[in-house]
Amino acid sequence: MNEPQRDARRRKQLGAWYTPPELVDAVVAEAVFPGARSVLDPACGDGRFLRATRLPEQMGVDIDPATEFTHDDSLARDWGEQRFDVVVGNPPFLNQLASLTSRGGRSRFGGGPYADSAAEFLALAMRLVRPGGRVGLVLPQSLLSTRDAADIRAAVDEVAALRWMWWSDTKMFDADVRVWAGVWEVGGARGEVRRSFGPEFAPLPAMPMPRSWAALLTGGAVPQYDGPVLGDIAAFTVDFRDQYYGLVGAVGDDIDGPPLVTSGLIDPGVCRWGEKPMRFAKQQYLAPRVAVDRLSPALQKWAAQRLVPKILIANQTAVIEAVHDPDGAWLPGVPVITCVTDQPERVMAVLSSPAATEWVHHHAAGSGLGVGTVRLNPKLLATIPCSNTRVLVEGHDQGETGRSWAMPSTTMSTFSL
Repeated sequence: MNEPQRDARRRKQLGAWYTPPELVDAVVAEAVFPGARSVLDPACGDGRFLRATRLPEQMGVDIDPATEFTHDDSLARDWGEQRFDVVVGNPPFLNQLASLTSRGGRSRFGGGPYADSAAEFLALAMRLVRPGGRVGLVLPQSLLSTRDAADIRAAVDEVAALRWMWWSDTKMFDADVRVWAGVWEVGGARGEVRRSFGPEFAPLPAMPMPRSWAALLTGGAVPQYDGPVLGDIAAFTVDFRDQYYGLVGAVGDDIDGPPLVTSGLIDPGVCRWGEKPMRFAKQQYLAPRVAVDRLSPALQKWAAQRLVPKILIANQTAVIEAVHDPDGAWLPGVPVITCVTDQPERVMAVLSSPAATEWVHHHAAGSGLGVGTVRLNPKLLATIPCSNTRVLVEGHDQGETGRSWAMPSTTMSTFSL
């Protein structure tokens, strides 16, 4: 099949990233079962998943007016009592932080306002499959751990059992996101999950379905802890679209005001503001400052709340990158995480420890865009242990995937801070 030719903006708006045949075949081989007759792809694109199933009753829906199948929005469609034996596909990955692809509110399928649209397609698929049927979808790795998809993950676990999963650190198609694939049995009993990895679909050891989906990547149980945590001594917050767009027009290199610090300027214990260029709102700056008097009244109030002694934390990283702002001189860019505490030295010591990085990787594996990175959020940071307790972290087998942050089979991480 020839790839449809689309300009970059249109492809991003549709989430139209076309799946390589080997991944299509792998998902279909796991999803189609003896006796299955009907199949749906709710975001079918050119129909390659449908054709690969070779089932006699095929239905494809796509939002693209050029589709040769049914032109409709599956997420808004009234499906009535229509049900299928199999649902397969590679639904759109639409970033809810980008204005071009944002739905503009909370998910209608149980996810938070920043849940990727792929999570909505997963929730929809579970509703459209008959008991005993299968769902097989290609999904962004961020869905394994992001906070706004937590309710959808829980709902899926209530009605279906994951039987097989695959993931890769390499990009399998044009989308700037790393993916995984899962096949669920609707109405099935929870059990072992067969796993494979990489472009060659190399088999990995099967594992019991973990409570945290992120552990499917690490191959081990997510560490549990019930002692003192950072959330007991610090408050973590993050800003979103309103603050980002509210700053547009008030940032410049040649104005007076507090420095604007983005994630790319934060290294462990160091702020690189003024040392290296950064980008904001599609423009490059060397030493950007914010003219607070140009902000709206609401944004001026926000700025006053942020111009206090604090710790700033990069939101996406391989190791936790945090820097102390003791004078309250900086404004955080979006989505830098702000931490306010009356024990900054203790919090910085915890965040800088290898044990804290291990903790966030075990709880949020797959959430970052880069290899071995995680996307941090206030809730996750607040759970990091901060006592003298030794925390048992059960990692996966040594060398299982070759990821740079892979744990040994059992690691005793010490939070002696």
